[in-house]
Amino acid sequence: MEREHRPSFSLGRRWTFSLNVLLACFALLAVVAMVNYLAARHYSRFPVSDNAQNVLSPFTKNVLSSITNDVEVIVFFEKAEPLYEAIWSLLKEYKYANSHISVQAVDPEKEPAAAQLVMAKHKITSRNMVIFATKDQKNTITSSELSEIDVRPLLAGKQEVRRTAFKGEMMFTSALLNVVSQRSLKAYFVKGHGEHQPDSDDKARGYSSFANVLYENNIKYEPLALHGPSDIPLDCNLLIIPGPTDGFPPEELDKIERYLKQGGRLFVLFNYIPLSYNRSTGLEKLLANWGVAVGNNVVVDKANSESGQDIVVSRFGTHPMVKPLNDSRSIIMILPRSITNLDGGASTADAPQVERLAFCGENGRVITDIRAGFVRRENVNDYIGPVPLAVAVEKGSLKGVKDRGSTRILVCGDSLFLANAIIDHNSNHDFASHALNWLLARNDLLVPLAPRPVKEYRLNMTDSQRTAAGWLLLAGMPGSVLLLGSMVWLRRRS
Repeated sequence: MEREHRPSFSLGRRWTFSLNVLLACFALLAVVAMVNYLAARHYSRFPVSDNAQNVLSPFTKNVLSSITNDVEVIVFFEKAEPLYEAIWSLLKEYKYANSHISVQAVDPEKEPAAAQLVMAKHKITSRNMVIFATKDQKNTITSSELSEIDVRPLLAGKQEVRRTAFKGEMMFTSALLNVVSQRSLKAYFVKGHGEHQPDSDDKARGYSSFANVLYENNIKYEPLALHGPSDIPLDCNLLIIPGPTDGFPPEELDKIERYLKQGGRLFVLFNYIPLSYNRSTGLEKLLANWGVAVGNNVVVDKANSESGQDIVVSRFGTHPMVKPLNDSRSIIMILPRSITNLDGGASTADAPQVERLAFCGENGRVITDIRAGFVRRENVNDYIGPVPLAVAVEKGSLKGVKDRGSTRILVCGDSLFLANAIIDHNSNHDFASHALNWLLARNDLLVPLAPRPVKEYRLNMTDSQRTAAGWLLLAGMPGSVLLLGSMVWLRRRS
């Protein structure tokens, strides 16, 4: 008998399957929508390369996570400048990491109207800089501060200057910390004893470049004369005595001593000039009370010298102030004096803690025979070996004394290394910045954000190799595609 033909699925079952498929599609769309909704508020960015230049360090991420103030960042750069892309790419990572940071690019060449508004609002007169601004604070970073330049090929007669490192993250994170800080800091430069002057542009002895380092670190400064009945002002967060050549009267030394006992912060820089006149400044005896021995000598290190008058210092201690410099970096000092801790000093818990910061090389020599006209005589009794050239002193606050906190003192055996002519050589500028931040107890700025090296890739080819590469690119690759297409066409025709 012929079997009765019946449909495989009834109409009801077909509608059921259709409804299930429709509901599954709606469910899938709902899941996709919810995932996108959550991802828009909880996104994550990660580098696809271990060598990515825009990866933020853990320290920068911690700083960004703590910022709650609105910060306006303006990239006031011509877009044709080589640094523009690196700056813009890095600052976008800052913006992605914290929504309180807004980043805007203004090209002064192509947007003159917008450029005029920026220059008027932020009171700037030059271009190619990055501006960080909040309601009350502002910090500017120029293009010259963002790179480390190798000029050795230029000095060798070659028309070439190479950028070896990009300091974007180091400068940008420091600028952020400066503008979001609500604490107003003030430094005083002591004057009246032949010191370097912060408003002087003189190459050899002027300190205007060092004054700019204070500005970069959001520190205001004023000159201060210690003569008269008044003590050191109460708003003095840091007292700077840069390279005095004349002596301090006892009443002025007493003022400095009282300031230190109240938890003051002192930055003293000596030089060799007083030795030319065989005299003391008086600060040597004051610092001895704090466990510091200032040498009546000059240290030379011919094995680590470029001119015979300087020392390239590349040996540093473990103190937090110089820790960022331990990564194959150096500073240049000019005929420094030895600065070390006193032998047999007090070892009690409340005694000043003196720690050595920087040393010359193994062949350093301490010259003590210095005669009129600054004639230096070497003799067999000179000490030879690594000599400390700077120390840091710290002492806790005294009980029952109204003070500013713990006392911090930084003593350097040279002052000329921070003068205008040399401060931008090697890591002198960084040393100055780290010194200020340690003295002011801004330890968060002492994290070693090292410059990122700029990598170069070069392909050297002979004339025959370039010719072969040209034929391969212009004929070989298009020809292989044409041959493959022809074979497919012939195959289909057969």
